[in-house]
This record gives sequence, C-alpha cells and structure tokens, in this order.
Amino acid sequence: MNAPAIAVAGGPDAGAADILLLPGRAAWLPASATLAVADLHLGKAAAFRRAGIPVPEGSAAADLDRLGALLVERGARRLLVLGDLFHSVGGMTDAVTEQFRRWRGSVGAVEVVLVVGNHDARLGRRLGALGLDQVAPALDEPPLHFIHDPRGGVAERFVVGGHLHPAVTLRGPAWERIRARCFVADAGRLVLPAFGSFTGGMTYEAMPGERVWIGRDDAVVDVTRLVQR
Repeated sequence: MNAPAIAVAGGPDAGAADILLLPGRAAWLPASATLAVADLHLGKAAAFRRAGIPVPEGSAAADLDRLGALLVERGARRLLVLGDLFHSVGGMTDAVTEQFRRWRGSVGAVEVVLVVGNHDARLGRRLGALGLDQVAPALDEPPLHFIHDPRGGVAERFVVGGHLHPAVTLRGPAWERIRARCFVADAGRLVLPAFGSFTGGMTYEAMPGERVWIGRDDAVVDVTRLVQR
C-alpha cells in the first residue's frame, strides 16, 4: 500500500517538502531523508512497575526495535523525535537507559534529534548522557516547523508535531468497534500519533477541513469521511 502524501505549499521545489505517512505511526520526509516520530514515552511501563502497578516489561525494547527497522527500511539519515522520548525520571531506570544507549549505538551514523516535549523537560541533564546529536525546543526548516505541541507553532510555516496522542473509534453496522491512533492534518498542520506501544491515545474530534488517517503497523488508511462531524 502506498504511503499517503501531504503536499506542503511553499516548498523549495515541487514535491520537495512532501510528507509521507507510514505504517507504524511515523512520517517520512524524502527531501531530507528524515524519519519523524512523536511520543515514544520510553520507560512508562518501568515507571508503573516502580509505583507498584504490575504491567509487563519489554515495551521500550520492542518500540526501539520497531523504530530501528523503520530507519533501515527508509535508509534514513536523520531521526526527528517530536517530544516525549522518555516518560519520566522514574521510568529512566538503569535498564531502560542502557537499552536506549545500546540502540543509539546500533543506528550508527543516523543523526538523532530531540525536539523537547513536556515530559522531556523534566529530565534535565539526564538527556545529555543519551548520545543525542541535538536537543532543541523547536526546529524551523522552511516551509516546515517542528514542535512538540502543534498548537504552539509558527503561523507562516506548516507545523508538524505530536503531544495530542490523537485516536479515533470506528463503529461498524453490527455495533463492533475499532479504536486506532491516527494522523490528523489540515492546511497548516500535521499531528502525529503516539509512537510508543504503551502510550495510548486520546479521542480526537475531527474538525471541518481536517483529514484523518488511522495508523496501524501494516497500513495507513484515510478514514476522514467516517469521523467527520
């Protein structure tokens, strides 16, 4: 299945700023060979276990494996994490931190850039020991502006962000329901679904003029007509 494309007006040349929406809840920017994801929340399961809530281990490792596979599949030169790489200080256990360091080493020459999210902002100097190539509050790369919370973007740029964890519920004729995380876009903004498998989603009410695609591991499907008001 072809990846849905978003054409961004004002690009340096025709198609150069197109964004492709990928299975696995990621976006691909061909012009810069950049893979963009948001809201991994690594260590969330570990934080729950530390608080005495019995949840399974392994979500951080599985998410990093998925992310590495996407980088290889696309031949990415850069990974752009649009906020909330880690969930909390309590979730940055030695095991989770070491998993990330090993993973960072495994992706080699891929540049890893973190646009700081609200959860990352609480981690302070811990971010400096992770092997990240750049940590920034936002990135402005005309005609695109990358930021964690897309509601705080720049008006004259096409804003790409995460933070909202959008998800929709699709209902069938026999009362069956499918709930899935989704991409949401309008003429000036793209919101990525949460990448982390333990992150979950928040119900999103699509507004007029917005398009919605569910992002599953095997496909990206336009469901705009099913969720419009």
